[in-house]
Parts: sequence; structure tokens; C-alpha cells
Amino acid sequence: MTNNYIQFKKRRELGEILSDTFAFVRGNFKDLFTVLIRTSLIPFILVILASVYYQYVIGNISEITPYSAVFSLGGLGLAGLLFYATSSATVYSFIKEYDTTKGKLLNLEYVVSEAKSNIGNMIGLTLLAYLMLIFGLIFFVIPGIYFLVPLAVVFPILLFKETTIFGALGESFKLIKGFWWVTFGTVIVIAIIIGVMSFAFSVPALIYNVTKMVITSSNEGTLTSGNPGDFIYLTLSALGSAGSNLLSIVFLVALGFVYYDLDEEQNRTGLKQKIEELDI
Repeated sequence: MTNNYIQFKKRRELGEILSDTFAFVRGNFKDLFTVLIRTSLIPFILVILASVYYQYVIGNISEITPYSAVFSLGGLGLAGLLFYATSSATVYSFIKEYDTTKGKLLNLEYVVSEAKSNIGNMIGLTLLAYLMLIFGLIFFVIPGIYFLVPLAVVFPILLFKETTIFGALGESFKLIKGFWWVTFGTVIVIAIIIGVMSFAFSVPALIYNVTKMVITSSNEGTLTSGNPGDFIYLTLSALGSAGSNLLSIVFLVALGFVYYDLDEEQNRTGLKQKIEELDI
């Protein structure tokens, strides 16, 4: 960890959110990933295995069954839910401790303990967020899109405010009031940037599969896809999944900055804290 303290409780433009996000991750990489290994390693491994199995199943289209399709997709969704919940609890517990100590002498044992104590609520909140998005997008579309913004900041609210799941949900809707469009644009741009970076991790597997398909097709005279059970392809897919999920940590940090920007816009929390510190 570096001594270049980054203040969270302040207003930021999109460019500042992006630059401070990467600066924070870069400066606290060792400590942050030390606690993530202790809280999220098993879900991380599970989501990689589930992703590889899903790739294997959809690659065998001719042999796919309803059972294998549901099992692979459901397994991927469940593993993703667990990893998002545990990593969210860890990232926001880390940010909370970082903000409290001003970036000096972080108590990593406290961060791990705080994260683990909030994993249950995070799992419940993640499940609720899944259901809200699915219900909103499938049945109404527009509400589903609207839900994206409050659900983007509800996870840091749950931990920073130390409230209940429904309390955090209600607070998230209040927080975005009057700032939905700007927050929506900010989250979308961040998601696109992280998505492009994540895609880079899948390029080796894509290139390998396309190259093998071309070679196989030239020998057999027909255009066929590569063998989805190919060990090299599955290994590259696993590495791609690992890289993409690691980048999701950067996305979580960015959402933390988005939350604090909104909180400062609505509640002036950082300004009030500075005034209180001056009075002391």
C-alpha cells in the first residue's frame, strides 16, 4: 500500500472516478487481494469452473440436453452470485477501513472479519437484485433498466450505512433521485471500459478456437467448430474467466466512488466531516 491517500467522500466527474479507481486499486493491490484471497478464493474458483463447464456444454450443441443446459447455466449463475456477494463484502469493508484510517495502517484482520459478517446480507441482496432485474427486464423492460442505477449503488450502501437489505434498497432509490441519468451514463461508461478490458482476456481462447477451426476445416473440406473439450481451449477459457472476474473487483471499487459522489451531492457527508474535524 502506498501513502498516497485518496479521499472517497468528495464529488467527482467521470474522468476522476475512473482515474481514482485505477489509482486506488494500483496503490492498494497487495492488501486488497490479500483479504480477497481469504474471503473470496473458493467462490472465485467455483465461478471459473462453472464458466469452463458452461463453455464446454454450449460448445457441444448437438449433444446438449435440457438438464445439462439448466445445470450449466444455473451453476454459473449461482457461482457468480456467490463471488459477487463475497467480493462486494470484502471490497467495501476494505474501503470502509481505508477511509476510517485515512489509508494508514489498515487492520486487515478487521476487514476480513467485517466482510465475513456481511456476506450473508450480501448474498441476500445479490439474490434480490437478480430477481428485480430479471422481473423488470422480462415483464416491463423499462423498470428493469431503471433498476440498474439504484442496484449499482445499493451494495456499498448496505455496508457503509450498516443497514438492512430493504433499508439499503430504499436508500439507493433516494440517493439517485435527480441524478438517475448522470449516474446511468457513468455506470454504463465504466461497464463498457471494464467490459472491453475483460474481452481482452478472452481473445487468446477465441484466436485458438478460430485457428483450430480453420485448420480442421481445410483438412476436412467443411467448416466445423473446434472441439469444445480441447484441453488447451478450456485452459485458455479458464484464464479468460479468471481475468474477467478479477476485473470485476475494479468495477466494484468504481461503484464505491460513484456512491460517494452521489452521497456528497445529496448529503454533503464529506463536507460535514471536514467541518466537524475543524471544530475538534
